[in-house]
Amino acid sequence: MKIAKSLLSVCLLLFIGLFAAPVGFAHNLWINAVDYNPELRPRTGAQTKVYFGFGHRFPVQDFLDHKKLTAFKLVGPDGTSRELEAGEGGFLATALNFRKKGGYMATAATAHGFYTMYVDQEGRLHHKLGSLEGLNNVVLSLYYENYTKALINVGETDGDAFAKPVGHNMEIVALENPYLKQPGEELDLQVLHKGQPARFCEVSATYVGFSTKEDYAFSNKTDFKGRSTIRLLAPGQWIVRAVVRKPAEAAFRDKCLEEKYSATISFEVR
Repeated sequence: MKIAKSLLSVCLLLFIGLFAAPVGFAHNLWINAVDYNPELRPRTGAQTKVYFGFGHRFPVQDFLDHKKLTAFKLVGPDGTSRELEAGEGGFLATALNFRKKGGYMATAATAHGFYTMYVDQEGRLHHKLGSLEGLNNVVLSLYYENYTKALINVGETDGDAFAKPVGHNMEIVALENPYLKQPGEELDLQVLHKGQPARFCEVSATYVGFSTKEDYAFSNKTDFKGRSTIRLLAPGQWIVRAVVRKPAEAAFRDKCLEEKYSATISFEVR
């Protein structure tokens, strides 16, 4: 009976911990666009705004502190990039202007860090935005990195308009152009981790309006080459997420138990 109660207590602690984890670690990160396919006009070019999604409800939930952003760039069709200054306000809405046609990618990363859950001598669960150093009874300890991209189509674009990696430590690459796809068709993707194929990692995809919670309309795993295919079940804004979790490597072994890398991309299907 005592063993059963102890096991129940541990399960309850884990449940509470996972759903009460501090903002910043547990939240997903993605970029939304007001218009993913802005019209290119001869005199004025094309315009849109991008803004951040942060949390577990699409397309927006919580505000993202701009101080958490460590990189925010616009990558052009030729592969060159320029720094973006995040707008003021809760969702950091930022205006973008385009003079030439092509596939553009708004990219961002947030500050890396450690997250630890541990139980004190009184049996209380604690959360720490830091490493496990100096702690006992560690339940969970991670080093984490989060990356995101929004694919913006300006004018007519080729099938490989978004197929060039931008160099994130964790990245989803659209091997096909989603703006040339119709609802019901499939889209080929590749997931890269530190520039190499992320083999057999989890890929989840959903579209805005599918659910008010963090439910995904489609899920898959990458193959040996880090490739995966998702079915575009409906029109609208899509968000794809990939996650790699692995035991801590030597450089982190005295600071955490696991490493977690996540990436998202967003785009529109018409």
